Amino acid sequence: MASARRWIRILSALAVVFTVVLALALVAGAVLYRLSRTLPDLGSASTSLRAARTSIVYAGDGSVLTEWHGEQDRKVVPLDRIRKSARDAVIVAEDQSFYTHGGVDTDAVFRALNGEAGRGTSTITLQLVRMLFADKQSGLTSKLRQALMAWQIEARTSKDRVLEAYLNMVYLGNGRYGMESAARGYFGKSASDLTLAESALLAGVISSPTRYSPAVDPIAAKKRRDEILSRMRDLDYITSEQEVAARSEKIEIAPTLRSETSKVAPHFVEYVKRQLIEKLGADAVFTGGLRVHTTLDPTLQRAAEAAVHDVLPDAADPEAALVAIDPRDGRVLAMVGGRDYATAQYNLAVQGRRQPGSAFKPFVLVAALNKGVSPDRKFDAAPYSVRVKNELWRVENYENAYTSGQLTLRAATDWSVNAVFARLIMEIGPVSVVDTARRMGITSPVEANPAIALGGLSKGVSPLEMASAYGTLATGGMHVDPVSVSEVTDDEGRILLEADTKPVRAIPQNVAAQASGMLHEVVEQGTGTNARISRWAAGKTGTTQSYRDAWFVGYTGEIAAAVWVGYRAGQVEMLNVHGIKVTGGSYPATIWARFANTAVTPAPPSAYDGVLVDPPSSAEVTSTLVHARICADTFMFANPRCPNVYEVDLEPSLVPAETCNRH
Repeated sequence: MASARRWIRILSALAVVFTVVLALALVAGAVLYRLSRTLPDLGSASTSLRAARTSIVYAGDGSVLTEWHGEQDRKVVPLDRIRKSARDAVIVAEDQSFYTHGGVDTDAVFRALNGEAGRGTSTITLQLVRMLFADKQSGLTSKLRQALMAWQIEARTSKDRVLEAYLNMVYLGNGRYGMESAARGYFGKSASDLTLAESALLAGVISSPTRYSPAVDPIAAKKRRDEILSRMRDLDYITSEQEVAARSEKIEIAPTLRSETSKVAPHFVEYVKRQLIEKLGADAVFTGGLRVHTTLDPTLQRAAEAAVHDVLPDAADPEAALVAIDPRDGRVLAMVGGRDYATAQYNLAVQGRRQPGSAFKPFVLVAALNKGVSPDRKFDAAPYSVRVKNELWRVENYENAYTSGQLTLRAATDWSVNAVFARLIMEIGPVSVVDTARRMGITSPVEANPAIALGGLSKGVSPLEMASAYGTLATGGMHVDPVSVSEVTDDEGRILLEADTKPVRAIPQNVAAQASGMLHEVVEQGTGTNARISRWAAGKTGTTQSYRDAWFVGYTGEIAAAVWVGYRAGQVEMLNVHGIKVTGGSYPATIWARFANTAVTPAPPSAYDGVLVDPPSSAEVTSTLVHARICADTFMFANPRCPNVYEVDLEPSLVPAETCNRH
């Protein structure tokens, strides 16, 4: 009897479970049926491409910067006109299970749900669905609709037809849609003539056209190409010998691609394009009829380009990058990303992350001031050694200056004394410096290592983020992320994107005021005197080891700008450029001053834009300053034999205690 009751309970439980499962299945079926009734007509969509509309890009003053077209750069060819190596490379890069799944890779979905690492869940068929049917919705409902459409497409046509449509529609960067258009644009040949290396390179572009385009970042493109070649070998699409040969093939871009650029601020326009593709998708950018309102000031852009060209005019000179922003709302006003966009599209102002040298010291300074360290506190300025993580960290001053004695933090900032800042970061801790830099606007990875006090970063920083971070000081400690696009609408005026320029408190106002006062002295009487302009300004120089990178980053109340000078290839010493070693206080500071004198109003305000401190009057300054002849190599009083001497007016606390004993 007990056994019978137990079986009855088991059967009852099973019946409940069956009922629940059946109910869920019916609900799911009803949902899927309702979704299927809302699907678009697959037949008409799969045989014709949507009509393209031109997108127009405007400068901040309303003038047209450029136009983006999509449809004219799409060339449709049959599958057999696309080289097999290109087809294979795309499958390996985007959907290795393409020929075995039914439109949705259920195995990949289950792996993702279980938190397993591996390939993504978006198949070639699903990507084709998104190309054919623009779905403005997001979330689970949208994903279910896309999955149903993928299943329907695969049920109605062959895999080869799906792949053919995909290869003719996929976006491959630089306004190129489809393998044929991309092959002609990048390499000047048909898709049927692509080499294995070229096939893998184009396949690599698909996942991120703004990152892996060989016209934008050839280094990243090559790395991605080689990854795909390795996968093709692992999956037996190619042999090891073929992989080695393809890896050794040099990337050469067709000149026709380079000519299709904006005539005004091409690096800035490409930067805007990359951002919008990430946010809105390539189809919207090139065929959606967008009206893109940017923040660029054409007058300041011309001033920036002229400043760079006038100071470094020769083709053999190092290159320069310059970014200027309005620190009050983050608007990017000017951007120079290199000498010639037509021959080098890699944007040194945004993508070029280089070591900042002493230009990173203001973040140490701000962190210290925030912890209560006085600008007039004295530190030992002699060379410094300390054990860090079982290694001895040795710090010497620039050109072995200051072998003994003490300096105030104020003086050490003026003369960029390494040993003082090394001692300072060991006292306050590198974690606080990293946190300060982050809050002020540095977005590149920065490790909490004491070497960052001297600009020793693992990845480097870009001029854009340096200008943005220094801008936080210009606004009294309020930070606004850089903004290059103020608004995007469609061709009927509907707003699609709007910039968020709300400032946030990054550091205390009194700390920003203290730091700005000290960085003002750098420009007036320290290493940055070449950056003096017609009104109040503050900033900091930076020079890396062996003169490989040189910086000046400075600001007024209305503009913050970063200038980097160096060679595109990196790690190239600048020991003799027009007869001098290039430091941050030389050409970068000079470029900054030439630009800033055009960018800012010439008359100094009665107060520092009402935000920070009142600039001292000339009477107040001259009454307390001491005129001195300083050796540029040792920062001591110059003797008659010193080869590089400059005359400055110094505060009494900054007057050297000794005469140069090196020359």
